[in-house]
Formats: sequence, C-alpha cells, structure tokens
Amino acid sequence: MSNTRWLRQLTHWLLVVIVTVGVLGCWPSGSDAVNANPGDDMDKVKVNITIDDAHLEQIDQVTEALKSAGLEVEQTLSTLGIVTGSIASDKLSSLSEVAGVDSVESDKPIQLSPPDSDVQ
Repeated sequence: MSNTRWLRQLTHWLLVVIVTVGVLGCWPSGSDAVNANPGDDMDKVKVNITIDDAHLEQIDQVTEALKSAGLEVEQTLSTLGIVTGSIASDKLSSLSEVAGVDSVESDKPIQLSPPDSDVQ
C-alpha cells in the first residue's frame, strides 16, 4: 500500500469517527427521535467509498457513475478521494463494479455512553 493511499485510508477512518461522534452528540435520543417516513430508509445502507489513485482527478465522473448505480450521494470529499452516501441493500454490490472505486465499506455506527453515565 502506497504512503498516499495509507494516509487517505487513515484520514477516511478518522473522518468517519469524527462525523459519527458529531452526529451522535447532537442527535435526539429516545422518544425524541422521530422518523417521518419509517419505511423509506429501512432497506438502505450507508456507505463510504474510496476512489482509487488513478481516478482521483475524475472523481466527479466516478461520483456520477455511482449515482447511476443507485447511490444517493451525501458528500464528495475530492481532496480525500472519498464519496459518502446510501444505497438500497440489494444494489450494494453494484458499487464495487464502478470504474475508479477502490473500496466500498458499510458505515458502522458507533454508540457512545452519555457524559453522565458510569461507563466512560
């Protein structure tokens, strides 16, 4: 693995952790959380896609191809070579077939204990 790719993967995971912690820190808990359309997202999978080094300059075209494969793009992080979004679980395997995609990883939620809990 090249140094650039290793650094991008590390940055990718740090970004995932930071975004997840940020979302959990301000997300309503318990009965306060309401999904207006509970059936809409039930079969969707959140994913983080890493673009290979050879296609970094064409990330916009790769993102369009990912959209055509069914991805609902949340963010395109051009500098890092990462695209985030969600896709129907039955279309997940089609993302890795898109030219320029290095890896597709399901977003794994992280649950942190509240600040006032015994476990820290």
